[in-house]
Amino acid sequence: MDYVVVDIETTGLDPVVDDIVEIGAVRLVDGEIVDRYQTFVRPSRPIPPDIEELTGISMAMVEQAPGLTDVIPALLAFMGEMPMVAHNLAFDRAFLQRKCEQAGYSLASGDGICTLNLGRVLAPRLHSHRLEYLTRRLAIAQTSAHRALADAEATAKLFVRMAEKAQKLPISVLERLTQMAALYSPATAEWFQAVMQSVKTNAASEHDNIVERDGLAFTRPSAEGNTNLRVPSSPLEALRVEEIADRARALLGPGGLLSQILDGYEPRKGQLEMLEKVSQALAEGKHALVEAGTGTGKSMAYLVPAAMYAVTRGEPVVVSTHTIALQDQIERRDFPTLQRLFGGTLRLAVQKGRRNYVCLRKVRTESSLVTFVSPQNEIESLMSLLVWLTETKDGTRENLSASSVPSNIWARVQSETESCINKRCPFFHPCYYFRAKTAAQDAHVVVTNHSLLMSDLKADHRVLPKYSALVVDEAHHLEEQATSHLGSEVHSAQLAAFAHRLTRDRGKHGVLPELANRLAESHTTPLGIVEKLQLASEWVEVVQQAVDAAFAQVGSLVPEGKSEFRLTAEWLETDAYRGFVRALEEAEVPLVGLERLRQTLQELAKGAATDDEAGRIVDAAGFLGTWLDSVRLLASTVEELPGMVTWVERRGTMRPRWSVHKAPIDVAETLQKALFDPLDRVILTSATLSVRGSFDYVTRQLGLTAAASAGNLLSASVASPFHYGTQARLCVPSDVPELAKMAAEEAALWLGDSLLQLARVSRGRLLALFTSHQMLKETAHVLRHPLRQAGMQLFAQDVDGSRASILEAFRNQPESVMFGAQSFWEGIDLPGDQLTTLVIVRLPFAPPTHPVTQARHEKIEQTGGSPFWASSLPEAVVRFRQGFGRLIRTRQDKGVVVVYDKRLVTQRYGSAFVQSLPGIRPIVAPERDILAQIEAFLGSSSATDKHIRSARQSS
Repeated sequence: MDYVVVDIETTGLDPVVDDIVEIGAVRLVDGEIVDRYQTFVRPSRPIPPDIEELTGISMAMVEQAPGLTDVIPALLAFMGEMPMVAHNLAFDRAFLQRKCEQAGYSLASGDGICTLNLGRVLAPRLHSHRLEYLTRRLAIAQTSAHRALADAEATAKLFVRMAEKAQKLPISVLERLTQMAALYSPATAEWFQAVMQSVKTNAASEHDNIVERDGLAFTRPSAEGNTNLRVPSSPLEALRVEEIADRARALLGPGGLLSQILDGYEPRKGQLEMLEKVSQALAEGKHALVEAGTGTGKSMAYLVPAAMYAVTRGEPVVVSTHTIALQDQIERRDFPTLQRLFGGTLRLAVQKGRRNYVCLRKVRTESSLVTFVSPQNEIESLMSLLVWLTETKDGTRENLSASSVPSNIWARVQSETESCINKRCPFFHPCYYFRAKTAAQDAHVVVTNHSLLMSDLKADHRVLPKYSALVVDEAHHLEEQATSHLGSEVHSAQLAAFAHRLTRDRGKHGVLPELANRLAESHTTPLGIVEKLQLASEWVEVVQQAVDAAFAQVGSLVPEGKSEFRLTAEWLETDAYRGFVRALEEAEVPLVGLERLRQTLQELAKGAATDDEAGRIVDAAGFLGTWLDSVRLLASTVEELPGMVTWVERRGTMRPRWSVHKAPIDVAETLQKALFDPLDRVILTSATLSVRGSFDYVTRQLGLTAAASAGNLLSASVASPFHYGTQARLCVPSDVPELAKMAAEEAALWLGDSLLQLARVSRGRLLALFTSHQMLKETAHVLRHPLRQAGMQLFAQDVDGSRASILEAFRNQPESVMFGAQSFWEGIDLPGDQLTTLVIVRLPFAPPTHPVTQARHEKIEQTGGSPFWASSLPEAVVRFRQGFGRLIRTRQDKGVVVVYDKRLVTQRYGSAFVQSLPGIRPIVAPERDILAQIEAFLGSSSATDKHIRSARQSS
């Protein structure tokens, strides 16, 4: 088919009040651009500065352009009767429709093809589907972004590339995509139909890695983790535990096997020191705290002795990480090396929480239930899942874009114990979750995350395979994860979404009505079940109304302008508490009825006539059970539990969303009893465990005090191989104002001007770490235009995109500036000259007003301690060291850290931060001198900016 691809540039987002300033269009015939159309359009009002900056279109360029009444007929003539294609079709079409009406014309049929939506469906693993991102990832040439004709041409090329991508799918998947697309867009369905007809063959040989079963296509299970597959015995089986250190050193030391098989590998002193300490802990049955600086090679330092221990003892060692990035590094980079070291006999598995895995049966069921009344975005998300199943290797959510499949859709297809029918499921053997679980049971080394580790502790070690040795990497996050997972939380939006999934449209649609309709057609359905399901829809609505009222009551306690409120004993005397209790009491009768229905459905599933019927019944029972458990959890908020802190949070203002949280005040005792006492060998490692060279803080916080007193805790601090004294500079401008005492707008003016000068000296390559999202956004607003004038881009977290998207953009355009908060303080790896300047706006002290922090500080005060010195300061130092660690990542790196917080050098506690840095001392001087020193150190060829600081001086 032939198409016309259109793009417009506008003065804003509202088609009623804003104008079109440029139109670009191309005709696409047989996949080739055969004609082009471009024109400026004279607007009715001035072009806003931010639009001019974004597009490069000025008033001078459009003042003599034709008006709307002249442009519209020419555009319609160019478009003819061809279907319209656009990237974000809904936006472009709404604008064109409105402008056509204003000019006295009408746009043809409202249907067309949106390449933004096609990208989400056909490229579900890409984390962004913006045009610029897709063209860059797919290597599509684009002359200039945000210009109509260039964007239209890029969209046309993307459209062709999407067809090529679709042609590689199995015919069965294309058929289902065509059927589903027909529910919301005949034009898109016709396109899929045309793609399907262009596929010459669907021979199985073309899709060797894909299995088709029961109407679903998915990646073929690999042989990994198959317990029927016998693996050759390891040559290390006869090794004694006491010999691990010597054997490990022989592999990693000078002249060892690793240096023979890994090009460029050089034995590192710190790595061998860490290896010795880990081996000692494993041999002597002790816990260990090992701080290993960046560049030590700590993962191999613990993986090699851990693998030897696992092989020797015949049971797995579990390795827990906080970030997915480290998990991926171990799986993709370190494990292949380990395999070579161990002669191919080592088995490694990655195990994640069950709800991270997709349920194949649920995908099939959900995709079969969509109808003409289903929302378009819901249909497209399920289409994305069908495509993703032909690509994913492990079926986990981590490699699925949230823009393709948002969390509310994922919740309907995730693997869950409550809705699993086990061996009755037609997808039991190829199930991604059971593949991973089987592999973990048969592995020497099991890599997991802190979240699942905590879930295993809560479940009395029934989640992970049985193990006697544990390595916790990124251990500085263990307390935080324990606090989160050993408590509970319930969200108003989540409960409302589950209720909507159970029943909606006055009982016409949803899991319960759909099950009732299905069972009504079955001759084996017991009497009364259908009626109970119909009544249950009414009960769900009653209970959800009570839940909404209860949330509103407890949420009313959150003061205006605040986002959280701690619930102490005093709240039991408030009208809000009485209203909370009254609302839930009114729902008690239907709650009991729904609990009985859940039990009835669970029993009914056991005798279901077919596996499909059993699955649908279990799904209904599972969804209902999850919702009921959350309702009961909300009700338990009123219960006073010793050692726990409870609070309510509010998000949003116009339509607030509430959540109620419980968390342990102190996790030390729990970790000691559940982790360190039962296990003999727990190795905790991180680049930042100590404060001023001492492990006292982490020992106390994690519950290792008893082990230390009994002599069962080893510790070591392994220096980084980097020479920070020569590779880095720490600078503190002496004339920086106290930003915390300034209004956000005023502080942003000063900070924006200073960052502009710094960026010019360093030629971009600058990351600024913020502790306040508001300050980040204000400064981004101030700095964006001056940076663009200086030829640099600004990428600000949650302003210009997600963490992943702006990080990738920064890597592709290093001569730019990146702003980040919280998650950017660690896990960012930008070696070489990708990053040469790191800015820490303020020392990273946690807000003392958070309910958990308040409760912990109160406990410290009750024992006569100082909350600041015992908790706030050590925590901030660890965070500061993490931020500092973003700069130097290799021995060749060179860079500067600029701290805009004079407390580092003026306050007594500032020395705690400085003394925790390896071999580096701050340079304190006026900002002008600091800039000169930075320019000299980095060897920048650009001259320091000499512009007048009018904004700063006026403030």
